[in-house]
Amino acid sequence: MARASASNGNKIKKPTNACPNPGNGAHISSNSAAGSYLTKAQMHSALAVIDTSASSMLMKVARHRTLTIGIDAEDLLQEAILRGLTSRSCPVGLKVEHFLMAVMRSIASDLLAKRQRLEMLRRKEVDLLVAPPAPDAASEFSERACACRQALDDVIGGSPEIERVVDGIDHGFCGKSLARFVGTDQARLASVRRTIKRRVSRIYEGIIGEEL
Repeated sequence: MARASASNGNKIKKPTNACPNPGNGAHISSNSAAGSYLTKAQMHSALAVIDTSASSMLMKVARHRTLTIGIDAEDLLQEAILRGLTSRSCPVGLKVEHFLMAVMRSIASDLLAKRQRLEMLRRKEVDLLVAPPAPDAASEFSERACACRQALDDVIGGSPEIERVVDGIDHGFCGKSLARFVGTDQARLASVRRTIKRRVSRIYEGIIGEEL
């Protein structure tokens, strides 16, 4: 008896699932059906080949981030990698190294903010013990810090590209080196920087208007 084919006589095509990350490259730019973020398997593959040596850019950034938070640079990088595998998602098309740099920046910022809050609480306790009630400088400092963080968030506006530019400027990059750090060309970099300047100007005018 001949083997039966599809009920309508047409051949059934076998599904083909193209690999969204051919090879072992650390930078994945596929627009796979999995969505706009790397899968956990893709993230594992990317992390397996990134450079985390002492002279790598990732470790240089980690050391820079830990200057003000008092933790080990390797610990910061490992925490960023752990979050990349668990609680954070890397957008498709973004270099994994740049993703980890952004995660380290977020971790360092959170740790610094926590340390500042603890320090302000400690100062308040000391003031209550040794001094009469006075204007709450710690509270004013906290309000200014919150305003600065909000202003930075407004400038970034949820754009990963603008955040990478701001992060690169924070590292001291400029010109071609900044374009390489962001992963774009100088023409696009110039356009992004103009956008940043417009947003900064608008936010500054708003702050001045509130103070008048």
